[in-house]
Amino acid sequence: MSGLVAVLGSSKDNEVVLKSMADRLRFRGPYLRKEIVSPRYCMGCLDNKPSLKDESPRAPVVLDGYIYVVQDDNTYSGYEGEERIMKLWKEYGSDLFQYMEGEFTFALETPQGNILIARDPLGVKPLYYAAGVSEVYFASEIKALVETGLPIYEVPPGSYSINGREWISFYEVSVIDEDKDFILENTEKKLQDIMFQSIREKIHTESRFGVYLSGGLDSSVIASIATEVSPTPITTFTVGIKGSQDVDFARQVAEKIGSKHHEYIYDLEEILEVLPDVIYHLESFDCAYVRSSIPNFIGARLAKEEGREVLLTGEGADEIFAGYSYLKQLDTSRDINREISGFIKNLSSTGLQRVDRMNSAHGLKCRVPFLKTSLVELTLKMPLKWKLKGYEKDPLDKWILRRAFESYLGEKVAWREKQQFDQGSGSSNLLAEVAEREITDEEFAREAKEVSIPVRNKEELYYYRIFRNFYPEEILPLVGRWARTS
Repeated sequence: MSGLVAVLGSSKDNEVVLKSMADRLRFRGPYLRKEIVSPRYCMGCLDNKPSLKDESPRAPVVLDGYIYVVQDDNTYSGYEGEERIMKLWKEYGSDLFQYMEGEFTFALETPQGNILIARDPLGVKPLYYAAGVSEVYFASEIKALVETGLPIYEVPPGSYSINGREWISFYEVSVIDEDKDFILENTEKKLQDIMFQSIREKIHTESRFGVYLSGGLDSSVIASIATEVSPTPITTFTVGIKGSQDVDFARQVAEKIGSKHHEYIYDLEEILEVLPDVIYHLESFDCAYVRSSIPNFIGARLAKEEGREVLLTGEGADEIFAGYSYLKQLDTSRDINREISGFIKNLSSTGLQRVDRMNSAHGLKCRVPFLKTSLVELTLKMPLKWKLKGYEKDPLDKWILRRAFESYLGEKVAWREKQQFDQGSGSSNLLAEVAEREITDEEFAREAKEVSIPVRNKEELYYYRIFRNFYPEEILPLVGRWARTS
């Protein structure tokens, strides 16, 4: 599903407020597929398809996303997913999270009349809340809560709450603890198995899915596996400016795997045209995330025009396999592992926020195969030298991932040098040059001091000027930050 809204409390205006919140998120899904109203709460979920009366079970649950039930070895979404969640609750109570995985937020009424709200382990699906004296408001995006006038908070990933007043963790990412007994060949095989299982889960029952294909390692791994497990040829999408490396590499991968491939070339004029929409939907002005959101936004628009409903993306691989280039410059393994832990901890307000918002802006659902919890836990036990090979001398990022899937990708793609999405698509420096022309040194010095969180360069100030047209300063603490902007 495409979005969740809920109001807990007994105000007579709650249903009106709920519909107002849903209206602000209609781009995520124009239909309020399921709406449950009672004297003490109301909640609903958005979808791209209208509800059919004969398939509307009245389980007191609303689900955004999907769940994977371990003992069933099956994926559930929509009404079927809601029924399955209710069954798990009746069997296990608040221990139900031990028996399910997935990318989800949901709200359910317990038999005791309480409301349980939950968010998936890594925060792939977004959820925020604003708590007043008598009511608590929930929504999938910040913009739906601004008009409450209350402080807004992110629901912690891997947590649940009874009645929205206190958050209880049901999952915490393990600390990095290298297992010296790991055998390379066995670990590679396990990595392959988990990735195949993850992609099967994410395309289960989805006939209109596609894959973002940059031609780099992460997206190529996903596209090649999806080709193996899909009963029909897959559809792939690539965007970039003229001459960008992504377009050429992606075309080669698409030819190798036999996908139905779509390309889109854009220029600076189009970047400037979509930039306000990008920042509005992103709910951020962070330099790195705005840059990388532009190709995401344009790629999602292309996929929507081509009739896709679900997209797979390589988000998360850089975080768990030490894929960022600056890690190679750090002095010790301890420093590198500290950065990796920080990446994973902050994903929900950084890379995952970008992925969710840019796709949801076009009514698409996006899924992230690399962030299956069992794979994340596996990588946290891998020796660092398998992720960042030769990190003490001549480091190569994501070494074990390259090695595990070289036979699927071919040598040229498997060992391609890592580039960030905005670099590979060719758009990384264009807006920096615009900002340099538009903003004087004096303007930057003055305006940067007026913002309560750091504005680190002229490009970021350029984005902030747009951001403040949409959002009040009070939400600035929710803006996720990338540590480096160059």
